[in-house]
Amino acid sequence: MNLRHLLYFKTIVERKSIAAASQELHIAQPPLSQHLKTLEADYGLQLFERQGRGLLVTDAGQHLYRRACELLNLADEIDADMRGLAQGVSGRVSVGTVTSGAAFLARVLGEVRQQLPNLLFCVYHAEPAVLEHMLQSRQLDFALSQWPVANPLLHSEPLQALTLAAVEAVPGHLPDVDVCSLDELAQVPLIIVRRRQGHGFYERIQQAFTDSGLRPLVAFECSDISAALALAKAGAGVALLPVWPGDQALAGLRQRPVAGVGSDERLMLTWLADRDRLPAVVKAVKAFQASCTP
Repeated sequence: MNLRHLLYFKTIVERKSIAAASQELHIAQPPLSQHLKTLEADYGLQLFERQGRGLLVTDAGQHLYRRACELLNLADEIDADMRGLAQGVSGRVSVGTVTSGAAFLARVLGEVRQQLPNLLFCVYHAEPAVLEHMLQSRQLDFALSQWPVANPLLHSEPLQALTLAAVEAVPGHLPDVDVCSLDELAQVPLIIVRRRQGHGFYERIQQAFTDSGLRPLVAFECSDISAALALAKAGAGVALLPVWPGDQALAGLRQRPVAGVGSDERLMLTWLADRDRLPAVVKAVKAFQASCTP
């Protein structure tokens, strides 16, 4: 049995005669009749009873009709899914992000969903090392990570530069000024994000203090920005974090830029270099590229 044979049988049931079914299917009556006889012989069941010029479906025929409808409907759904997948208008896109990219990710994905409402986005939040592992193991289609991307198997494109900000609870440890200095930050307990592997934000912050002849009081090292924000909100110290320009501080926190420190931090649009990407993924990546000029 194949799908075409099931379609023949379904049409005969719905049109109640082989003659009417042959007209709809544009198939001569003799091969259609032979198909029906072969189907009954294969199962050893009578699927129709003759009633004048028409056909009456037996109980066995009704059962086969229901199952045939289920399978043919599923085949239509699969066909539509695959065509949508090929056109990039439907499918599943798995995206990862670091905390500093979450707001940007939400904005761009919201725009993409308006244009392509049948796409399903699965969003994962993790630190850069975890995102790189998920990309390499093909658990993610692409990710918003942070510079530098250490894995040589990954392709990366820089997005907009991030801003170094001091984030603390209100009231906090620092003077009530619009911009913080390294001198002021060296006097308070600091919360800094540090990668589990490789050189990154933590080392560059330490170097900035060293270049200014200062020794910071690092009270907490966190592998994730979310943990750093939680500590800052609890009043444990001042978190030094890379933030997307224009992002607002969370409720209960005050966020201010740090003067005199050039930030090398950037969000990186990253994916596995040799992976054959689905059209929906390509469209999503292009949306991120178009939404931000390096």
